[in-house]
Amino acid sequence: MKLKNISAALVAVFLTASYSTLSLGATIFSDNFESYANTAAMQAVWGAAGLGTLDTAFGNPGQSMRHPGGTDNIVTVPVQQASASTPLVYTADIYDDGTSANKRLTAGLRFSGVANLIEMGMYNSPNHYAVRAVLPGPSWVAFAGMTDDAGNPINNAPVVGWHRYQVTLDGSNATFTIDLGSTGIINGTAVLAAAWNPAGVDQIRLGGPSNLSSAGGGGNFDNVSLVSIPEPASFMLMGVAFVGLGLMRNRS
Repeated sequence: MKLKNISAALVAVFLTASYSTLSLGATIFSDNFESYANTAAMQAVWGAAGLGTLDTAFGNPGQSMRHPGGTDNIVTVPVQQASASTPLVYTADIYDDGTSANKRLTAGLRFSGVANLIEMGMYNSPNHYAVRAVLPGPSWVAFAGMTDDAGNPINNAPVVGWHRYQVTLDGSNATFTIDLGSTGIINGTAVLAAAWNPAGVDQIRLGGPSNLSSAGGGGNFDNVSLVSIPEPASFMLMGVAFVGLGLMRNRS
């Protein structure tokens, strides 16, 4: 077998192994809202104090949580820590009807004692798609340099659709991305310095940021997940990079 074929085979092996390792990342919480028969059933998981209701007719796909802004629905999880060796990845889909830049509606993480406050979604100052990572770290920052799926610059303004937000927390930084329309193409990235408070996080929150109302109307949430990525996944991805580099050298 030629060396380049061996390298190609090794890349395939590493890719398979790395995807398997990533899939074994510890899922701390995951909800696509499909298991609930009604709002009461959803509230049994997300709490009855929040203003969210089950939307049985609209989701990404299927069902979702409809929220007007204001008091959050909260899921409490065991305290989680984020580090360079075991980052936390938080993902949520949020529907924007595109009618107002005055919305305040976010998916958040935090410690119940108010530390490691992470939020992503729609905010009116600065508007429109924005994030924050505070205690410690910066408050609201709008996604800058956004592009459409073809790579053309676009304004940070309301776009109709289900948008996928994700943040990776590695103990030093919070790296946020937004995928407009949930197409698999990243349309904006924001990296905020966010030194991790050892208190960790123990709440997943959907609704108004810190329970704030949303004068511009509400939206929907779907496909919410919090995953801890184990260190071996990082090593496997490094292996892919090294073997791929070898393959490129062989071709040259």
